[in-house]
Amino acid sequence: MNIGSLLANGMGGYRSPLPDGSTIAAVTGTPPALLGMDGPRLVAEGRYQFGITTPTWALAMARLGRGPYAEPLPVKAVAAFAHDDRLALAVRRETGITSLHEIAEKRLPLKVSMPGREMGHPARWVMDEILAQYGFSEEDLVSWGGTRLDDRPRAQNAPDVVPADPSFDAVFDEAIMTMRWQKLTTQYDLRFLPLDDDVLAHCAEIGMPAGVIEKDRLRGVDADVPAIDFSGWVLYCADDLPDELAYLAVRALDEQKGAITARFTGPTRPLTSPVNLRECCRDLPVPLHPGAEAYYREQGALT
Repeated sequence: MNIGSLLANGMGGYRSPLPDGSTIAAVTGTPPALLGMDGPRLVAEGRYQFGITTPTWALAMARLGRGPYAEPLPVKAVAAFAHDDRLALAVRRETGITSLHEIAEKRLPLKVSMPGREMGHPARWVMDEILAQYGFSEEDLVSWGGTRLDDRPRAQNAPDVVPADPSFDAVFDEAIMTMRWQKLTTQYDLRFLPLDDDVLAHCAEIGMPAGVIEKDRLRGVDADVPAIDFSGWVLYCADDLPDELAYLAVRALDEQKGAITARFTGPTRPLTSPVNLRECCRDLPVPLHPGAEAYYREQGALT
């Protein structure tokens, strides 16, 4: 929302380079623009000219037609943003749970805080894949007497955020750099469950790279915890977006980079380093759009 609104301001504000009468809208959060997962299809179909998703590997899956995407989608990258994140699977220590295997074996009726499928959030699709590898699903949890808590806060980085319904037994979610996770780990004693090697291998084969929640990154992380990497935000467009629009988007990013960086401050900032053109055009999950590439080259960012 922060990046999208400032890009819109840069492309359509004072002395806009767009034709007279052009309009720019930053759309987020609800149908027909579901968070993350449906964005590549909507952009590929021309419903929107640009989209932003996380993690960056989700866009690679869309272009390859892997995972939740039934067919390859013609999308290209415009810019990437630094964002150091993992998917965390944490349980309250008083549950005594030390492995995801125990949940299925003992049919534990847990109250789990995690994104609902209706959000269209990549974290939920990943969780469905992971839970299936351990032999259960949300529906199984419900049949055992558990529930999925619909308690994910809208503003995860707000100082007064309520991190979870106090009745929770587990939180399976991403955005571990936010105030939400800081509060979860200081207000409650949590144990972070590692993913097994075979599960990590399965996920990597699909396109979800492994990561590590580093020891002491959060209270309760007593050793490195194998997890799924959830790093990176990526701005993307359709392959056939006119070069001039992709060029103008990166120019707007360049002009607004200070304002974007200023929106993300403090130890729990989701954007983990200042916007830098040299970094925005590197290590991309899909090919760079030629219009965007032209601006980066003009500025010497690709040299």
